[in-house]
Amino acid sequence: MKSYSILKHYAAAIFLSVVAVVVISFVSCQKNSSIKNENPAVNQKVSLYLNDDPSYNFSKVLVDIRYVEVKVDTGSVVNPHHENDEDRDDDHISHDSYGQWDTLSVNAGIYDLLRLRNGVDTLLASGYVWHGRLTKVRFTLGTNNAVWTDSTHSYPLFLCENRPYVYAKLGANTIDTLPGGQVQVHIDFDVTKSIKKENGAYCLKGELKAYSHNNTGKIEGKVFPKEARPLIKAFNSTDTAYATPFEDDGEYKITGLKDGVYSIYYDAVSPYKDTTITNVRVYRGSETKIPVFTLRR
Repeated sequence: MKSYSILKHYAAAIFLSVVAVVVISFVSCQKNSSIKNENPAVNQKVSLYLNDDPSYNFSKVLVDIRYVEVKVDTGSVVNPHHENDEDRDDDHISHDSYGQWDTLSVNAGIYDLLRLRNGVDTLLASGYVWHGRLTKVRFTLGTNNAVWTDSTHSYPLFLCENRPYVYAKLGANTIDTLPGGQVQVHIDFDVTKSIKKENGAYCLKGELKAYSHNNTGKIEGKVFPKEARPLIKAFNSTDTAYATPFEDDGEYKITGLKDGVYSIYYDAVSPYKDTTITNVRVYRGSETKIPVFTLRR
């Protein structure tokens, strides 16, 4: 009887412990989900769109995106001297003295970045985060990355230094605020700068740039013939961006350009001649159309 009593008491203790764990877990889950509610007095909705700066070195660039986070500074006072400190992130903690990372709902998967060009983008992630100043975006990449140099040859794309994290800094001029306080962030994944070749293997060290549609301009045009396979570069002393035309109609578009005067360089394959157009004016919040251009032999 004594052993039965002890066993009964022990079983009851286990039951109470399990109930306590379940209750704590439930409360914890409720607490976390309440942060993500749609109350505009507490939270702000963020939508993040992804597009690509292309490269003619590859026919496909497959990148495995697992998580997307934004860093929110909820402090009421902004100290510009803290900007450098905001770069000192610890990839293994959720917050520091200059903000807290908040996870967005992401369409996780493998993205062919070269499909996201010429003004084409995709809604990558969205969600409700704390009200505050958005200071950074962080991508967490998986290991299922690859590049295709043509239609039949593919190679693994390793993570440089085995670091899965990729960052983009955010500022007031890189964010679009919509009516109702919703926030849109556009991220340009620069393929040309992101892929490196080390010891005979390709590795990925992502280069991201955030930009605002309202605070930047666009260039749109058409170039022929398609056999010239031009890589188009818009550049000046402070800004550079790339595009490749669609094969069917020769159309190209370059977005996220700062206000200013640009040169447009058409880098063509032989026997077509490289050509530069100068004095192309880009205005903030508008689109500059370039006349149809034909490359000569």
